[in-house]
Amino acid sequence: MIKIFNSAQTKELDRYTIEHEPIASIDLMERACKAFVNWFVERYDVSHRVGIVCGTGNNGGDGLSIARVLQEFNYPVKVWIVRGAATETSDFQTNLKRIENKISVTEITANVSPDIFDDCSILMDAIFGSGLSRSVDGVYADVINCLNQTKAIKISVDIPSGMYADKHSEGTVFNADHTISFQFPKLAFLMPENNMFTGEWHLVDIGLSKKKTKEIITPYFLTSLKAVRGILKPRNKFDHKGKFGHALLIAGSTGKMGACVLAARAAMRSGVGLLTVHVPKSGYVIVQTTVCEVMAMIDTSEDHFSDDVADEKFSVVGIGPGLGQHP
Repeated sequence: MIKIFNSAQTKELDRYTIEHEPIASIDLMERACKAFVNWFVERYDVSHRVGIVCGTGNNGGDGLSIARVLQEFNYPVKVWIVRGAATETSDFQTNLKRIENKISVTEITANVSPDIFDDCSILMDAIFGSGLSRSVDGVYADVINCLNQTKAIKISVDIPSGMYADKHSEGTVFNADHTISFQFPKLAFLMPENNMFTGEWHLVDIGLSKKKTKEIITPYFLTSLKAVRGILKPRNKFDHKGKFGHALLIAGSTGKMGACVLAARAAMRSGVGLLTVHVPKSGYVIVQTTVCEVMAMIDTSEDHFSDDVADEKFSVVGIGPGLGQHP
């Protein structure tokens, strides 16, 4: 299971890693950026002209570090720094010095036209990170709107600029084709309204403390394939259906038997040994035809579920799909 932390918990995890690994903040940033670049170089070759648009906070510092590492891999790189009301962080300043006189850097302080990004086939967004607490405005919103109008492949560093990490976003948000998130997904990535902003999101491991990851409590988890494989129980060669439980599914009504059929197929796919489906009379032929491996229990009602059902012989009972609203 992959834990999903809020922005305050993510900061706590970063701080703990820095203090207890120990590792300097700038070196943890460098490690994150190299993980980002490793993802990138596996998918895009040096024929692409890369533009990286940075803010002046730590997300911008990530962008500057990525620019330097990509140049070391012989990618043609340009950097734009958006200067509005936000102040510079120390890690941003350090990474800015590291690319001084090595990479073309253009500062944006006011109106910007989309055509300044025209010669880039890939644009990376590193303006704001997961700590954003209000909608972007001013020059930041202007730049994000211009970036959204370009035809380049758009990639966000950790989180699309303008997106809140833990809730629905408002106002101007960068529209990424890919979002490369550090270590864990943001809760916002799993909100359907944000799909147009995140595009396809990916995780890269940046080595945050495993001990602290286990200690921090969160109600949010993402189920991984590895976790599912750990739950599934291996079966022996001579096992049979009688060893894996008998489920009862009470489902369906006239006009809603599709829900019953889908639920029955899902129950069989989950690995139940025996399955009995309780359906109204109108659903009998449908169930026996479409899911012929299940047993059918027929209600006295033609159209709805209405009977008491003795459930002593069943391991588990599921009720609900397609029952309708009839009393």
